[in-house]
Amino acid sequence: MSTPQTTDTTAPAPARLVSSPFFFAHERRGDQLSALGLAARERLRTVGARAWELLYFHLEARTGSEAAAAGFGPAEREQALAAGLLVDADATATEDMFRWEEHRWSRAAYLLYSQQDLPYVEPVGRGEKLTALSDFRRGQIAGFQSAQGYPERFRIDPVHEIELPTPQEPITYSLDSMLGRRSVRKFADEPVTAETLGAVLYHATANVRMAEESKASGDPYFLLNSFYTWLHVYVVVQGVEGVPRGVYQYDAVRNTLLATGGEPADEEVAATIQGQNWIGGGGVSLFVTVQWDRYQWLYRHSRAYLNLLIQMGEFAQEVLQAAYQLGLAGWLTPAIAESRAASLLGLDGVASDADAMYYLKLGYTK
Repeated sequence: MSTPQTTDTTAPAPARLVSSPFFFAHERRGDQLSALGLAARERLRTVGARAWELLYFHLEARTGSEAAAAGFGPAEREQALAAGLLVDADATATEDMFRWEEHRWSRAAYLLYSQQDLPYVEPVGRGEKLTALSDFRRGQIAGFQSAQGYPERFRIDPVHEIELPTPQEPITYSLDSMLGRRSVRKFADEPVTAETLGAVLYHATANVRMAEESKASGDPYFLLNSFYTWLHVYVVVQGVEGVPRGVYQYDAVRNTLLATGGEPADEEVAATIQGQNWIGGGGVSLFVTVQWDRYQWLYRHSRAYLNLLIQMGEFAQEVLQAAYQLGLAGWLTPAIAESRAASLLGLDGVASDADAMYYLKLGYTK
């Protein structure tokens, strides 16, 4: 998301102000309230009742005259603007700043809401027959579609496309291989074969192809087939036989690599994961990326964000299972600097509604 613009105290006050989406509050002991201002990266130890009244009033964009009629003077609004509690409602960056809230999402809030026992829309637990629930779900999805069509899976316009070898046989998973799995922090320079990379990615994304095929039937009910509906895998090739070093979007349906044109050094890759520089060597760096509009279109309940985090872990397990059966080793982390990863992968501007959320390194052990 965009960083809010700094406030110029010499400039005229904005015509309309609105509560900042970068402001997150929580209770402390003794009924005190504190807050974290993400715009200025400051923690406010205590927040007075007047500030909360001001924030609540500005949940909708308000003009100075509207605020004055409600008892909030210019000095209070200027102070709140300078502190980052309020932002210019008409700034060009505001549209992207409020993308989460316009979809009824807030990452910080959803982490909190996901712990609450809030009900789903559908009438579960009331003794309805399965056919009645299916009809209800079809109706809900049809309603979503009438308001806004289901977003297409994002696919870049590649510089060039590389077809990976598609495995002809399924992988036979062995328990011994998984029990022996360990995170690796030293990878050999030995390159991975294109056959091995193609097999890992193809087997790990089997559910993606299953879901896309069901959606193509035209029955809105199958839009509920949620196997990684949000998923994109970006591959940074560091050492793969027959595949030039560079950044690629993986097409799970065609088993192809779509070149973005980027060719980052290992240091640039490490910078996206807090400088953890043991991810060099041969093999690949995988970035598990979320296409938010697809996921937000379907999931509109309190547990949505937490469920997505769980799904990311499930997909990482699919990758590791395939990789270890094929003789590779791996290391993974969620510690991604999203803005740096977006720049590295080419998500800025081209796919502004996507974020890299998980990282895996695959290669041979040194």
